[in-house]
Amino acid sequence: MIKETQRISLPEFDLDGVVPWGRRLAEYQAFFALDYIAGIGPVLDAGGGPSSFAAEVASAGVRVVAADPIYRLPGETIAARFEETAVAMHEGMARATYRFNWGHYGSEEVVHRMRREALALFLSDFEVGKAVGRYVPAALPNLPFADGAFRLALSSHLLFLHGDTLDFDFHVAAMKELLRVAGEVRVFPLFNLDGRPSSHLPGVMRAMGQDGVRCALREVPFEFQKGARQMLVAWRG
Repeated sequence: MIKETQRISLPEFDLDGVVPWGRRLAEYQAFFALDYIAGIGPVLDAGGGPSSFAAEVASAGVRVVAADPIYRLPGETIAARFEETAVAMHEGMARATYRFNWGHYGSEEVVHRMRREALALFLSDFEVGKAVGRYVPAALPNLPFADGAFRLALSSHLLFLHGDTLDFDFHVAAMKELLRVAGEVRVFPLFNLDGRPSSHLPGVMRAMGQDGVRCALREVPFEFQKGARQMLVAWRG
């Protein structure tokens, strides 16, 4: 998570920058079209926050690291920030319910239940995971990992979604850093919080191409924001 104290105001969502709002492994599999888990590691979850992805795939024997500046905080503080976020998300979803496809979750109540499940699994793994290096307090675009340390890097609900908080130059620097530490990068979603395609995406893809990076937009088996059905995949040719 980046710039947690910078305030942004949107017509429907009013959040304190990038907030702790985690997802489950099954959601990651849908976001990133991960048909299988065995063999994907070592994998990096960049900006994972209180997601349970690292905890769940680690329990399946996958080498995984989650990186986020919020990991500098104790678990109880992360949980308290989650509760603040839950209130803001409830208010925002109530105002913006028409912008979502509820086919995957069924209702807002299910969304909140899954977020709490993710938080609980994350917290149950957090202290042990920190001790073994599974949770690293670090922020894009400067990651404390060696070149090519990971086979795959994932960025869920950070880049592009928070385009009003994180500017174009940040996105380019972040993508270059992810490609430094991983052979392949996948990013989802590619829409802003306001429900529109990110204005940063075309320029980021051009900049990556000029840097020798191959980029593709690929359909994924998931849609919550209406129209947000693609992920960005980037790799060096």
